[in-house]
Amino acid sequence: MIENIKRANEDGALIASRVKAVGYLKDENGQIIGVKAKDMLTEETFEIKSRYVINTTGPWSDVVRNLDNNGEEIQQMRPTKGVHLVVDNSKIKVPNATYFDTGLGDGRMVFVIPREDKTYFGTTDTDYNKDLANPTVTQEDVDYLLEVVNNRFPEANITLDDIESSWAGLRPLIAGNNASDYNGGDNGSISDESFDHLISVVSQYLNDEVDREDVTEAILSVESNTSEKNPSTISRGSSLDIDENGLITLAGGKITDYRKMAEGAMREIINLLAENHDRKYVLVNSKTYPVSGGELNPANVDSELETFAQLGMKRGLDLADARYIANIFGSNAPRIFNLVGDVEAAEGLSLRDTLVLHYTMREEMVLTPVDYFLRRTNYLLFMRETLDDLIQPVANEMEKFLGWSAEEKEAHLAELDRVLAESDLRDLKAATK
Repeated sequence: MIENIKRANEDGALIASRVKAVGYLKDENGQIIGVKAKDMLTEETFEIKSRYVINTTGPWSDVVRNLDNNGEEIQQMRPTKGVHLVVDNSKIKVPNATYFDTGLGDGRMVFVIPREDKTYFGTTDTDYNKDLANPTVTQEDVDYLLEVVNNRFPEANITLDDIESSWAGLRPLIAGNNASDYNGGDNGSISDESFDHLISVVSQYLNDEVDREDVTEAILSVESNTSEKNPSTISRGSSLDIDENGLITLAGGKITDYRKMAEGAMREIINLLAENHDRKYVLVNSKTYPVSGGELNPANVDSELETFAQLGMKRGLDLADARYIANIFGSNAPRIFNLVGDVEAAEGLSLRDTLVLHYTMREEMVLTPVDYFLRRTNYLLFMRETLDDLIQPVANEMEKFLGWSAEEKEAHLAELDRVLAESDLRDLKAATK
């Protein structure tokens, strides 16, 4: 996600981090022409004006649509919670992503994926109606996943104490949909409307009036007559709506479809700008447009990354550190290597970690230790055993660069500790002692 944001910024978009929309600006006709925003670090409020506002807030879609809604509240979303657990690969090792039925007769699937020296597995899929900002891993989640994985890999015998890190996230599912793309499906019969639509699209395809992608979309959008749907049968389909106040909302979907979803939304916005503001724009080819750091030949990625790594060595890094930076940051690696000389290794940090920290503060809007350890690097989730020794040196360097007060530094470290406690499952582990 951060690389998409960086590409947008390179293309002229203005970016803000740690900012929350708290209301809307409206014209005399009640049409939205911007947002009232709040800086979550300083509590300052300010206005952002625009011709159109698009709501792409995932599980928060309904909340944002109802921020300033004087009519009946919109309730479109049905978020579900997914949990992932990380263990050392000495406990369970797979050569590549492995995908299997849970064996519990619940129609769900679980995956086990290798990453660096770790293995992570998941996911759960349960309805969620609590605090959207703070989904947590429960004992029930852990018990479910450990039962499934230990049944599939009995020699692993993974326990709660083996879990090095974890995370819980929310899927922005749309309540009215069904036929999940990967976690089971709805065994109900196809509705008449969906059947007729599918037949119509197939007929158009046979007459060369639509393409294969349209047929695929029609198949995936098939609805059944089943009225009660469990979380694993809710579709990952998306919707694009424009409310009476002009707010555009792109909701639902899944990560593998994000480019297609974005293209549809931008096509609609371009039409609105042309019709109502006489402003003309042309879409980029989203199928081939690279994210920031992704300017690599897909047929030659390994050798190009190795070339970047060699450049890092010439700037004074050892090969392992240069390769680490090249693999994480891709074609942006030279921007990090170019900081050598301008940035010296900070006390308690290697040159590699100092360079990466400064790059993320300067070019990725890292504003807190949580940003750095969780959202910009692998440390919190996949390098947990090395993180503790880095906390204070990283905080010291951020304090100098960002000009924190002693109180701000203390607050940021307290936030990091809370996040670590959740990821480490401290409370669950303590309860079993």
